[in-house]
Amino acid sequence: MSRHILWGLALALLVLTNSSSATELTDNTALGISPLRSDLAFQFYNLGSQYLTGAQKIIPNVSEKCSIDIIRIAEGVKKIEEWALEFPDSWGRAPMGLMWGHTSSFGQYEECIAATRTYYLSDDKEETVDGQYCLAKVPIHKFMEDMVKRNETTGTMKISYKYSLPKIFELGVCVPKTCTVDDTNEILKQVLRAYIPDKYDINDNTKMIEEGRCDYKKPVELRGIDIFAICFFAIIIFIMLVSSIYDYVQTEKKQPKKPLFIAFSVLTNAPKIFTVKRVNNPNVIHCLNGLRVFSMMWVVFGHGYMTFMELPHINKDKIYTWYETPYSMLVQNATLCVDTFFFMSGLLMLWGAFREMERTKGKLDIKMMYFHRYIRLTPVLAVVILYIMSLYKYSGAGPMWMKIGTQDKRCEDSWWASLLYVQNYAYPYHICVSQSWYLAVDTQLYVLSPLFLIPLWKWGKKAVIPIGIFWVLCMGCTFATFMVNDFTLFRIRDDHVDMRQAKTYYPTHTRIPTWLIGMLFGYFLYTKNRGKQIPLGKGWVLFGWISSFIIMLACLWGPYWRILPSTPESPIIEGAFYEPFSRTAWALCIGWIVWACYNGHGGIINDFLSWGFFTGFSRLCYCMYVIHRIVQLVNGGRIQHDTHFGDYDMILRWWHDFGIALTASIFATLAFEAPILGIEKAIFGRGDVKPAPKKIEPTSAAPAVETPVTTAAVIETPVPEGPAKV
Repeated sequence: MSRHILWGLALALLVLTNSSSATELTDNTALGISPLRSDLAFQFYNLGSQYLTGAQKIIPNVSEKCSIDIIRIAEGVKKIEEWALEFPDSWGRAPMGLMWGHTSSFGQYEECIAATRTYYLSDDKEETVDGQYCLAKVPIHKFMEDMVKRNETTGTMKISYKYSLPKIFELGVCVPKTCTVDDTNEILKQVLRAYIPDKYDINDNTKMIEEGRCDYKKPVELRGIDIFAICFFAIIIFIMLVSSIYDYVQTEKKQPKKPLFIAFSVLTNAPKIFTVKRVNNPNVIHCLNGLRVFSMMWVVFGHGYMTFMELPHINKDKIYTWYETPYSMLVQNATLCVDTFFFMSGLLMLWGAFREMERTKGKLDIKMMYFHRYIRLTPVLAVVILYIMSLYKYSGAGPMWMKIGTQDKRCEDSWWASLLYVQNYAYPYHICVSQSWYLAVDTQLYVLSPLFLIPLWKWGKKAVIPIGIFWVLCMGCTFATFMVNDFTLFRIRDDHVDMRQAKTYYPTHTRIPTWLIGMLFGYFLYTKNRGKQIPLGKGWVLFGWISSFIIMLACLWGPYWRILPSTPESPIIEGAFYEPFSRTAWALCIGWIVWACYNGHGGIINDFLSWGFFTGFSRLCYCMYVIHRIVQLVNGGRIQHDTHFGDYDMILRWWHDFGIALTASIFATLAFEAPILGIEKAIFGRGDVKPAPKKIEPTSAAPAVETPVTTAAVIETPVPEGPAKV
C-alpha cells in the first residue's frame, strides 16, 4: 500500500524527482546540465522521442509530423538551445497546496504559444516548430482515495462541509502545434506509465487531453459578425461625436436644436445622468434610488463570488470551510436582493400605469405600453449579445479562458430567446446572458400587468381578493415544486442545482408573489397615501423598524444553523416553506422601509437612501446589470496564474470588476439607453419630462390633483413605465 501511495504522490505532485527511478529512466547527461532534467516536462520529450523511434517505438499511432517535431525539440533540449527549452519550461510544475485542494498547475501559457523555431530544408522549403498549449486532466483519484485521511488518525476533519475528493489534476503542457489531441494524449500517457508502476492511475482508456482544451498562436480571421460588430460600434461612436459637435455648435450660436440631431449628444445626455435636482413632489419616492443601488451592488458582489470560486486557488479547500461562516450567508442568500427589485418593479409599474389611466380616464394603450417597454430594454441587451457572439472570443485567452470563457457558446442557440424575453422557459439551462433571466421574468410580468391593473382601477379593493388568491396559488406552486423534486434548503447543498434554478428560480410563476406584493403596496400608496404623510406614533414607528430588521435578518441568517457540521440535514418541507415565505417576508419589510421613508418616519435612513449620489448612480443600474457579469467572466478568464481564496481577496476583485463594469455602463448609457430616450421623446413626445414641484404636507387630507407626468418621475430616472430594470 505504501509503495502505491508514494508513486501516486509522485504523479499528483508532477515533479518526479525520485533519485532511483529518475536514474533508471534517464541518462543524467542526456539533457545537459539542466537543473530540471528529471522533471516530467523534460522527460516528456526525452522519453517521448525514444518511444517514437527505433527499437523502443511503442507509440505507433502518433502522426509523422508530430513525431518529427518531438524529436527536434528533444535534440534541442539536449543541446541546451533556448527555443527548445521554452517547450518544457512552460509546463506546469509542482502543485503546491494539493492537500488544500490546489489541483491545477497552469504553467506559462504565453511562453508556450510564443515558442517557435524555423527549419530550412532547402532553398524554397521551410518548416516551423510552433508551441501549442494544452490543459491536461491527469487522474489522481486513486491516490486521493488511498491517502490516510486526517479523521482516520486524529478523529477530526479538516473539511466538514459538503466535499468530494478531487479526481483530476489540471496540468498545463506545451507540445508542438503539429501534435493532435490524440497524439499528445498517447505520448503523455506512455511517459506517465514509465513513472507510475502497475499503471496506478493510467489505463488504456485514459483521456487526459480533450478537444477545446488546446490553443496556439494563430492569425486573427474576422468572421462576418466580427466585422459587423466593429463597424457597428465605430458608427455609434462616430454618431455620438457628430451629434455632440452639432450640440456644441448650436449652443455656441444660441440656435435651436433638432431633438433627433442631439439624441446621441454626450453634452445633452451626460447631464441627464449625473445632474441631480432634489424635488419635493408626491410622485417621487427618493428612497427607492438607494435601495436600487445597494441591491445592484449586492448582485455584483454575489455574482463575483460565483466567478471567484472557479479560479485556481492555492487554498481551494478553504471554500468548503468558508461556507460554514456567517459571512458566507451574504453570498449564499444573496438572491433575496432580487426580490427587492421585483417589489420595486410591481410598485413602479402600478404607479406609472395608474397615473397614465388617470390622465386618460381609465384607458390603457396596451400596444404602445408594450412597444415602449421593448425599445427601452432591448438595445443595451442586444448590444451585449452582439459583443458576446462576436468580439468576446478575442477578449481573453489562456487556461482559465478554456474553462469559463465559453459564454459565446451559450448564445449560439439561445440568443433569439433573450431578445424575445422567453429565455427563462426556452433555454433555462444555458441562457445567453445568464443574468438576463430577470429581464425575461420582469418583462413577462409587465405583459401580464393589464390583467391586474384594469380590475384594480375599475373595482378597487374588490379586485384585491382574487389577486390575493392568485398570490397564494403561486406560493403553493413553489412549495409543491420543492416537495416533488426533493430540493434542499440551499443550492450549495443541492445535488440538482441546475434543475432547482430552472424550476424555482427562473420561472415567472414562482417569482410573481413578490411582484404582486409590490403592486398591491403601490395600489395602497397611490390611492390612500399619495400627496400626504400618514402620521404614526413614535412607538409604532420604532416597532415597525425593529420588526422589519429582525425579519430581514431572520430571512438572511436564520437558516445559517442548518449548514453547521453539527446540525442534521434540513427536511425537505423546511426548504419548501422557507423558499416562498422568506421572499414574501423580505418584500413586506422592503414595503415598510418605503412606506416609512415616504411618510417621514425614515429619519437618518431615509436621508441616506435618498442621497443625491444614489439618484445619479441608479440611472446606470440597468446597463450595469446587463454588463457586469460579462466583465467578471472576462476578468476571471484572463487569469493565468495561481490565486488565493479569501474574503479580502474577493473584495479587491469586486472593486476592480465593479469599476470596469461602471465605466462600461456609463458608455452604454450614453451610447444606447439615453439616445433611445431622446429618439422616443422626439418621435412620440414622451420621455424625460420633469414633474412640477409639489410639497408633501403631513396631513390626512385627500391628495391634490396633479399634473400628469411620466412614470420616470417616480424615481427621478429616465426609465419609463415604472419597471425596475435591474
